Amino acid sequence: MSKYVPVGIPVAIGILAAYLKKWGVKNIKIVDEEIQKITPDNILEFTKGLEQPLIVGITVLTSQAGRSYEIGELVRETFPDATIIYGGIHVTALPGEPLELGVADAVVRGEGEEVLKQLYFAIREGKDWRDLKGVSYLDDDGKIVNNPDADLLENLDDVPIIPYELFDNPKYNMGFITGARGCPYKCSYCSQRILTGFTYRWHSTARILENLKILIDDFGQKDIVFYDDTFSTNKKRVIDLCDGIIKEGLHKKCAFSVQTRADNLYESIMPHLQRANFKTISMGLETGVERIAQEIQKDETVQTHLEKIELCKKYGINVVLGMIYGFPTESKEDREESHRVVQKADVGFVKYNNCTPYPGTPLYDQAKQTGRLYIAPGWKNFNTTISFTRSIFSSIPLPFVPEGTSEFELKRDIIKRNLTYYFQWKIIKKMLTGEKGMGWVALPPKWYFKPLEIIGLFNISVVLFINLLFSLLPPVFGEVVYTFLDRNNAIIPPKDIKIKSRSFLRARPSRSSA
Repeated sequence: MSKYVPVGIPVAIGILAAYLKKWGVKNIKIVDEEIQKITPDNILEFTKGLEQPLIVGITVLTSQAGRSYEIGELVRETFPDATIIYGGIHVTALPGEPLELGVADAVVRGEGEEVLKQLYFAIREGKDWRDLKGVSYLDDDGKIVNNPDADLLENLDDVPIIPYELFDNPKYNMGFITGARGCPYKCSYCSQRILTGFTYRWHSTARILENLKILIDDFGQKDIVFYDDTFSTNKKRVIDLCDGIIKEGLHKKCAFSVQTRADNLYESIMPHLQRANFKTISMGLETGVERIAQEIQKDETVQTHLEKIELCKKYGINVVLGMIYGFPTESKEDREESHRVVQKADVGFVKYNNCTPYPGTPLYDQAKQTGRLYIAPGWKNFNTTISFTRSIFSSIPLPFVPEGTSEFELKRDIIKRNLTYYFQWKIIKKMLTGEKGMGWVALPPKWYFKPLEIIGLFNISVVLFINLLFSLLPPVFGEVVYTFLDRNNAIIPPKDIKIKSRSFLRARPSRSSA
């Protein structure tokens, strides 16, 4: 279904571009492989008109690490004098990886705006940048040097609005915005804290309204998703924003979706969300088993989720639930219990993901200790949706399978739960009509008049139905099939920085390096 999943603009890259432009960097080009793959044949076209020698930044999520290193090698071969900077959540946890591979000259750890700005001007002015906070590099002896962490931005409004002109491609869906950063909670599977610690900061209401007006009035967005890690941690902030949306009349032009924690859904904010046309709230229930919720340090109960789901229904707001199968100590009976809880909740949309112990998380350390962590070369299997976005017959292994459960059994349960849910008329209707929320597909306009689209959709439906049928078979049949699949050899888990103990200072950035 990937061709029908809307491509959101890479918000983090847009934010970095906005900050650099603020400080006078004029010639910036963004290349997004979700739009066009970088190849030896087109890389010169991408870099045409840019200042030489190039400064190339590559952002990395864990599942993209292998591909990012291929791009780094291509840049190095094509532009030997370029300075290559890596950033993003994966290399914040494992900065030595791109450095030792020789594809990075420097790694920016954590939030990148101020560090990247200082690094950019130091490189352009020929100054030594190796003492900058938040930077990792190899010294003259080839040893990894991790400078102290950089301070976080105190005022997010110091970062200008994304320069949307850099994303002028019809494939993009512009309906996404980030109004806050960080999460003050400590779920063991979440890697967000390695970027922002346990801090929580948000843009001013005026700034968010200004951005919303651009998206709604200039780009015609009628549905906008807030990308905040958790939207409603601060009640006053939510109420002020809702009141501002209503005052500006934006609630009459656009509907909004958010993701947040169940225990942050205070009843006092619900009438404001309803009046401001917030239509969908996504919550990470993850498991329906209280024991597992405690083990993964959710700090909120299953019962709390069920109560807040009913609260959303009371105010006419749709609910999306995120579930994870495959946590350590999880049994088949636990997965069945989670499914029963979801059925009882009766929400608008549910997505079942596979447990992925990302580097830098307590779950990663726990998975390493069990000896059941499987890292495919290039980390290509470290994707929470790999069970569902690839065929049940895929040879790419899951990154972690709990003891007492086979890989096929876990994949089978994930695919079965997703597909039996999606093959409901209420869900199919949402897909066909393009209803937007947290997790949706968008069919082309008037697809029903296009024979090739109809044929393509029919073929996809057949493939999904075959996967569903196979997932309903007894596990013994799948185990036999899996013996014929060629499995990749796992790599040894690398050593990472002990990020769990990292702390951050929140201070306004120094402007002396501009």
